[in-house]
Amino acid sequence: MERPFRESEKLVIYGLAQDAQLTDSSLARRFGMKESTVSSIRRRLMDSRNIYFANVPSFHNMGCELIVQLYGSSNPAVPKDVKDASHLTFLDSTPEVFDSVSGEGFIMMSGLFRSFSDYVTALDRYDRHFIGLRAAERADLRSVFFPLAISKVCYSYNFAPGLHRIFGLDVPKPQPKRPEHFEVENVELSLMEKRTLVNLAEYPHATDAQIASLIGKSRQTVTNIRKRLERKGMFTRVCIPLLLTWNIDLIAFVHLRFRPDLDYETRASLSSGDWVDLSWYTLERETEAYTTYMFKDYKDYISEMQRMLKPLVDSDVLRGDPNIYLISTAAAKELRDCHYAPMARKFLGLGGDDTRFSHYPRVGM
Repeated sequence: MERPFRESEKLVIYGLAQDAQLTDSSLARRFGMKESTVSSIRRRLMDSRNIYFANVPSFHNMGCELIVQLYGSSNPAVPKDVKDASHLTFLDSTPEVFDSVSGEGFIMMSGLFRSFSDYVTALDRYDRHFIGLRAAERADLRSVFFPLAISKVCYSYNFAPGLHRIFGLDVPKPQPKRPEHFEVENVELSLMEKRTLVNLAEYPHATDAQIASLIGKSRQTVTNIRKRLERKGMFTRVCIPLLLTWNIDLIAFVHLRFRPDLDYETRASLSSGDWVDLSWYTLERETEAYTTYMFKDYKDYISEMQRMLKPLVDSDVLRGDPNIYLISTAAAKELRDCHYAPMARKFLGLGGDDTRFSHYPRVGM
């Protein structure tokens, strides 16, 4: 969509970012529009890929114990497309990485692992992949660990507050989705529930009837299974805006380290404010945090980043300067985007892949 978004389009994007389950009639009532207008806008936004949906599996309910955020610099002398191609080959053999973005001289990867051993195995695979002729294409990766037992995470995305700020909407500010603590457990699922969950992750735009054709069951059976999975808290449906839009030019990936000598009350009081509320993907534990932000342009970045981090800097709670990687949306490439199905298939013990539905659009740019 090359033209600027209309106000009505911004409202629909914002509303769905708040709650991806909202119907057209609910959105129409919320923003004072006709249901037919909302339906037309939603269809147009999806057709142009300005929004898409994802079913985010609840991996803490599959026994996952660890989220790792990897980021670092890459060799600026190597062409970006060459580095991207090498990393895509690595990612093809690493289902635990569900999100990865490259910029000019930068790459980040988000991964979920059932154990620290699985993480080490993946890192060893990275080292083996980038030796010999590929040595110059590797990145100088840094790993930030967030064991779920001692961390708070928001891995199902928090886009609405940032969009409200960027769009300048004349509606009340949304309630942010702040990081939460999740208990790690293995929820018991039947084989059909596992297969349905994997297909919901793989094909988030598919209807129950289309999923039914994949697993050889009736539409009503799939509807019942999906509702049962929702009751068990096995996935969350989210709406994701395409950030390569006319008014979001920059993305910042920020790694914060907190002083280890802070008392519990002081540290707990820091888990609020815009540095958390405006981040759309947040990982946090006692001594570290990882956040992501969107900005209209460089001027917006300078003013907003300073404003958000000023309370932390002024209160002397940080251990060293924040590590901030700023990339242009024009130069960014999604190497992995909501790539949940391979990971879910591995964690649930399902082999093979359903390919009969490969023509259906997948999540991604």
